[in-house]
Amino acid sequence: MPILVRCWIIVLAAMLVTACGGADQESVPAAVPLLTLGHVGHDHQIALGVAALEPEKMRQQCGIHLQELKPREVYRMMEGERPIAELHVKKVGGGSKMPEAMSRGELDVGLGGIAAILFFIDKGTDMKLLCPLNVDGDMLLVQPEFPAATWEEFVAAAKVSPKPLRIGYKEPVAVAKLIFERACAAEGLRCVAAGQGKAGEVELVNLQGEANVVPSLASGAVEGAVVNEPGGSIAVYKKAARIVCQLSELPPEGMWKSHPCCGICATGTAIANHRAVLQRLVKLIRAATEVINADKERAAELAHQWTKQPLEVERSSVPNIVYTVDAGDAYRLGMERWFEMMRERDTFQGVLKELSNADAFARVHDLSFLRSVE
Repeated sequence: MPILVRCWIIVLAAMLVTACGGADQESVPAAVPLLTLGHVGHDHQIALGVAALEPEKMRQQCGIHLQELKPREVYRMMEGERPIAELHVKKVGGGSKMPEAMSRGELDVGLGGIAAILFFIDKGTDMKLLCPLNVDGDMLLVQPEFPAATWEEFVAAAKVSPKPLRIGYKEPVAVAKLIFERACAAEGLRCVAAGQGKAGEVELVNLQGEANVVPSLASGAVEGAVVNEPGGSIAVYKKAARIVCQLSELPPEGMWKSHPCCGICATGTAIANHRAVLQRLVKLIRAATEVINADKERAAELAHQWTKQPLEVERSSVPNIVYTVDAGDAYRLGMERWFEMMRERDTFQGVLKELSNADAFARVHDLSFLRSVE
C-alpha cells in the first residue's frame, strides 16, 4: 500500500476516534441540538439550579457544565470546551402543569412531580422517567392557633371537631394529597370533597395552586394544608402556619418513608433523537445532587438565588428534602406503592390501569441513562 494512502487511513481513523469520544458514552451529533426543559421552579428540583449557578464546580465534578447565555432561561451545555446542546429553560409551575406542557409538545424534558407524570403517561403521553430527583419533602400545616402539635393530636382534634376540618391541597394528583388521604383512611378519619363533610370528618379543598396556600390559611378559608417544600417553610416564614409533621412519618407505618416525589422525564422523541445529550444531562444532574448533599448550607444559598425565595425559607426547606437520583430497591418499592394507590383511587384509566407493578415500572421508566453514568 502506498505511504500516502496509509497516512490518509491513519488520519481518518484518528478523526473517527475523536468524533466518537470514547466507548463509554454515546457520541453527540455534530449539529448542536436545542432542547426545551421545563421545571416547577421550587427547590425540589434545585439540582438544575446548582448546575446552572456552579459551572466551574460542575466542570470539575463531571466534565459537563452549563454556559449561561441568559440567566435562568438559556444555557449552552458544554463537555469540556465543546458545545453539545442548547437548553431553553422554562418555569412552568407545579402540579400537573409540567407534564401537561409535555403532552402538548411544548417541552422535551421536564423536572416535576412523579405522581402527575404517571397520570399523564397513563393518559397516553409519550414520555419516560429517566431518574428521580428527590424523595420526601412534604408536610402537614395547620393555622398557628390550631390545637395540635403532632399527627396523633391532629387526628384526635379532627375526630371531635363539631364541624368538618378543611384541609387544603394544591393539585388533585399532588403527592402530598395522595399521602394525606391514605393516612387519614388508616386512622379511620373520613375525607370528603369540599362542602360535603360533617362533624368529625375532613373536607379536602382544592386551593388551585401553591400560591393560594398562605392566603387560604391566613384568611381562615382552611384550617390546614398538605404541601411540599418550600411551601411549608414559606407559610411558617409568613407566620400563616405551623408544621405539624412530615408526611413521610404518617401511617401506615413505614409506608411513606423515602416516598418518590420528583423526577426527570423526557419525551419519546427526545429519547429517540437526543440520547447522548440526555445522558450527559443526567450525568450533570447527578453531579449537582452530590454537591447539594455535600453542603446543605451552600445548597440553601444556591436555592435562594435560583428560586428567589428568602434565604431563611431555603435554609428551613432544603434540609427537609432528600436529594437523590438513586433508582434502586427503595425507589422501586416506592413507585410500586404509587401504582397501587393510584389504581385504588381509579386515577389510572389508561395504559397503566391493567399492568402489573413490574410492567408498569418498565412502561414509565428508561433508566439506561442513569445506568450509563453510575
